[in-house]
Amino acid sequence: MTKVQLTLTTQEATLLKNYGSQFGYNLPKTIRFFISKASEEILKNEVPTFKMSKKTEESGLKALEEHRLGKTHEMINVDEFFDSL
Repeated sequence: MTKVQLTLTTQEATLLKNYGSQFGYNLPKTIRFFISKASEEILKNEVPTFKMSKKTEESGLKALEEHRLGKTHEMINVDEFFDSL
């Protein structure tokens, strides 16, 4: 985790406090909210996408079909699953 120290003008702090108070947020929580929303927008534009291979696509489609047919089951405890192999 990285800590950041900010200096805000009185007007900036008041504006952010008033906005956050609508949702019951204090000033630090409001600032974290804005940073998280800005980070989401950056990720939407920055995360590259890659075309999967034909083999991977076929495997995925087969797995979806098996799931649709009820051939899969929910794995609740990963440790128990691997111990049973």
